[in-house]
Amino acid sequence: MPAALKPICRCPSCLSEMSWNGREAACVGCGARYPIVNGVPILLVEDTAAPTLEERWYTGTKRLLPRRYWPVVDRYRRYLLPNLTHKTRSSRSLVFEFAASFPPGSTVANIGAGDTDLGPNVINLDIEPYENVDVVGVAERLPLADSSCDGAILMAVLEHVEDADLTFKELRRVVAPNGRVLIDVPFIQGYHASPGDHRRYTEQGLRVELERYGFEPEASGVSLGPASAMAWIGSEFLALLFSFQSARAYRLVRLLTSWLSWPVKFADLWLERHPMGYTIASGVWVTARLRAV
Repeated sequence: MPAALKPICRCPSCLSEMSWNGREAACVGCGARYPIVNGVPILLVEDTAAPTLEERWYTGTKRLLPRRYWPVVDRYRRYLLPNLTHKTRSSRSLVFEFAASFPPGSTVANIGAGDTDLGPNVINLDIEPYENVDVVGVAERLPLADSSCDGAILMAVLEHVEDADLTFKELRRVVAPNGRVLIDVPFIQGYHASPGDHRRYTEQGLRVELERYGFEPEASGVSLGPASAMAWIGSEFLALLFSFQSARAYRLVRLLTSWLSWPVKFADLWLERHPMGYTIASGVWVTARLRAV
């Protein structure tokens, strides 16, 4: 657990300070107790437990196979179903440059971090204890103190949270005045539950949304270009067209249509920089600063 985490950790239920021992964290206010698993505090309350994917929204192929084959599918997934989006070197470096722009000793919260590692100043939070995750919690009830973070990062997260309004309010609460945020969201992408998929944003729409919550947008752009959008939507369209209204056939046909559409994404090597690329971009980003009250 990073040394900077304990002083700013708060009870997700009442936002009181925490006391710590080797196996659990306890709230000094309401008395709630939270387990520490392999050094990672699991700061979830009962009514905000990590969400799970409902069976009716599952779109994958793995569950068509006997369970004994699932580990093989997981291991070779990237060879079976290709990634249909292409990030240029410039887009890939954006989040690393943002994290590195904070001076030593700063605290940056990476919300929905997955297994990423963006540097020593970054605290990684996710709904599951993935590798490199420092604390488990949900974006709608961040287990962090008020104004405790100099910055925050949400990369492909807002589409997955159940309550975007609460997430923006929590972001405003934990970021210090004049603190900066980087938010990356999808615009034109197919459905991809992790474990849910609830919304999309245009570049303009994300800027306006941040302004509503007290942030001043500073820069914005395309993170995934039009070709990625075309590859993804084209793959899904062809799978729907040639699966003849069968959900099972759709899951199988999509393995083929994904590979047929895959080369299209590489047109983003030049289309991502097109001045009108935002009109049908696959993903967009905004950096913004929290206004001082």
